[in-house]
Amino acid sequence: MINAVVVDDHVMFQQGVKALLEESQQISVVDTATNVIDAERIIMGKKPDVCVLDISLTQGNGLELAERLRSRGYQGAIVMLTMHTELSVFKRASSIAKIDGYVLKLDASEDLVKAIMGAMSGKRFVSPAIAQEMAWQDGQNNLDESPLSTREIEVLTLVAEGHGSEAIASRLKLSKRTVDNHRANIRKKLGLTNSAELTRYAIEQGLLLNLNVR
Repeated sequence: MINAVVVDDHVMFQQGVKALLEESQQISVVDTATNVIDAERIIMGKKPDVCVLDISLTQGNGLELAERLRSRGYQGAIVMLTMHTELSVFKRASSIAKIDGYVLKLDASEDLVKAIMGAMSGKRFVSPAIAQEMAWQDGQNNLDESPLSTREIEVLTLVAEGHGSEAIASRLKLSKRTVDNHRANIRKKLGLTNSAELTRYAIEQGLLLNLNVR
């Protein structure tokens, strides 16, 4: 039996997800949470095989929660269940939060159990609508044409969100010196000189996310 924790701040939807998962007779929901603080405490305490996280939450968001769980050593699968269809949100979830599945809420009844079972066997699941959008863009997205490496994009995103080098180092499990080197390389590659210019570039590239959509 797969043990799961479900995190969503809409209690009725949360309970619907719990019923859906337990109906499969392969997944047991051992606990639920409605906010980031309780979710982190529960997940790190119970260490479930998988946690299902909404992105838009009270007191934070599911992406930040996933990043903190990874930084604290959580080894279970993380499946995002969300209304967000933007590729920028999906890419952030994939690159920094290291998620194992990305399921749109509209497709939950068909795809959520499939995503969890796939994650348990080492397979990553992405909702078909997101996968189709990625295929359609196929190399046309500005981020794919960026001179920056994947790690540099991660650092740039966090810099643009206002995080300092020490905080970034903690999130990405790097030394502060390595983060400072990445920041210097980013400025050199982009021909930018300060954090304000880096933030402007991040906005233009769609790296700063609006997670207020429910």
